[in-house]
Amino acid sequence: MWFFEIVGIIIVFCFILFLLLLLTYSLIIRPAEASIDLGGMPKLTPVPIPTKNRRFLMRMLVWFFEVRKWELSQHWSFRLEDRTEIVLPKGFRFDGASIPRPFWAILSPIGLLLIPGLIHDYGYKYDQLWMKGENNEILEFKKGKGKSYWDKLFLEVGKQVNGFAPIDRIAWLGVVLGGGGAWKKHRNTNATPQRPEL
Repeated sequence: MWFFEIVGIIIVFCFILFLLLLLTYSLIIRPAEASIDLGGMPKLTPVPIPTKNRRFLMRMLVWFFEVRKWELSQHWSFRLEDRTEIVLPKGFRFDGASIPRPFWAILSPIGLLLIPGLIHDYGYKYDQLWMKGENNEILEFKKGKGKSYWDKLFLEVGKQVNGFAPIDRIAWLGVVLGGGGAWKKHRNTNATPQRPEL
């Protein structure tokens, strides 16, 4: 019985996604300028999906629902539209964009949403980013700004990187509506961010 409920939820989600695409298509104002001009794409290492030493059914569920995590292999810089150069440290692990596998055909976690997802995940985990100052010192950036700020930045970076407003808005809506659990989990953990040493 639960199988049909899941299929029904997937169908409803796809229908809503289609409607949102149609509605947001008219919101495309201008193509964004690509601005990954510092260090290019991030150097990533895939983290193994934890299926080993589990029962068959659990391996199937993990394979179907688990999103692969990635680790930054080196520090990575990105220039925001306001010319702020943010820096994310080597060793940070993230999942691209937390999109369940059934929806990957529509929104790939490591496709158009890779860069916005990476920056958003760091902001969610630590409630801050790092930025390069005038003398190349590494400073805290937007510390304590809260969930809504990081969700908005996700949308802005998405538009800046890929210029595909319908997909960016749908993904933004997903983090606004579905990111509360991850945000609370990170706030309960309250991990200390590692300052990148350049």
